[in-house]
Amino acid sequence: MNTKQKLSKLVMATLAFTLTILIGLNGFAQSKKELRAQKKEKENQEQEVKYNKAKAAMFDTAFVITVESIQFRNHGVTNVTQNINFVQVIGKDGVLQIGSDLAPGPGLNNLGGFTLKGPISNIKIKEKKNKVYMSYVLTGLIGTARIAISIVGSNQATVDVDGMYSGRAFTMRGDLKTLKEAQVFEGTEF
Repeated sequence: MNTKQKLSKLVMATLAFTLTILIGLNGFAQSKKELRAQKKEKENQEQEVKYNKAKAAMFDTAFVITVESIQFRNHGVTNVTQNINFVQVIGKDGVLQIGSDLAPGPGLNNLGGFTLKGPISNIKIKEKKNKVYMSYVLTGLIGTARIAISIVGSNQATVDVDGMYSGRAFTMRGDLKTLKEAQVFEGTEF
């Protein structure tokens, strides 16, 4: 066997080895892509289930939004404790509560913030595609607030709270849950 034949066999063997590796890697990449697609599909299905549950709770007017963050007007986002920061609607009654573990004093509700509790009025709920909007007025001992809640394709809720005379006060974000799912601690109203 001459040098040319040996070189030709070596090139053929290298080419065969390279093709085998490339085909194997392609199969691995497809498997990885398929796994990612399956994971994404599963996440989408879970989000859809959460959205449908949240939407039903909104239309039933029986839910709690455990707040993860609050953004006051012209300020940054502040992460908060979920079990003392919440919005709750049960039929024609509502609660809006803000509290803080870090507050220097007890606040109006003994949780470092305030609790607005009372009847709700002017309830409006509308649905468009995969978005649900709810607005109402909450009146309690310490004042009145306009509250607008929206969910888009999941149970993640955005809550805009406006004082009746002062304009937008703050925005809250958190998960909309059924009454059974949420665990909150309500402070004193005044």
